[in-house]
Amino acid sequence: MDTLKSFRLLLLDDHPLFREGLVMALNKLEPECEVVAVATLPQARALLADDPNRFDLVLIDYKLPGRDGLSCAVELQSLHPMVSFGLISGEDDDRLPRHAREAGLVAFLSKSLEMDALLDALRRLASGETVYSVNTSLATRGLPAQDFGLTPRQLDVLQMLATGESNKAIAQAMGISPATVKNHLDAIFEKMGVTNRLQAVMLARAALR
Repeated sequence: MDTLKSFRLLLLDDHPLFREGLVMALNKLEPECEVVAVATLPQARALLADDPNRFDLVLIDYKLPGRDGLSCAVELQSLHPMVSFGLISGEDDDRLPRHAREAGLVAFLSKSLEMDALLDALRRLASGETVYSVNTSLATRGLPAQDFGLTPRQLDVLQMLATGESNKAIAQAMGISPATVKNHLDAIFEKMGVTNRLQAVMLARAALR
């Protein structure tokens, strides 16, 4: 069953190329998913005020003219507590996923996500999960997955590992179970030829030099 069937998304992003490109891609790949995109906060406010139950998820760009998207999301969430809100950003700031989670948002998505990864994130959100993708993964910072044979998901786990996060925190941030995190770590250690978290992080950092 396609969890994006009848899913309703509102995107607030002032960048026309990204906004229109994402709408076009989603309309083509998931035609039964309703996507509405607006460029300004007043437009988003008006749509939500007109029909508070229209959208399942509101994704807000972190950088908006004169405002940051996090404060906009918090403001709109206080007015529409039954609607889910998330951030999307191209910012190179590893703190943003944590800030989004602490503010009660259900998602932080990086604009650097490939379309299949973005669709996977949206499907997880549609099924009731939370998703806080690592904005600057090791892959985007110069460590190709083929260096150790890691999958993009394993690279995200490794990136969070490098920030000192616990298995429980990684699980919460990625919307997966602690057992799944442990399975990812076991696979990472095996592929990298290490036996613990510190060795994995040190080897990854050495590869980036």
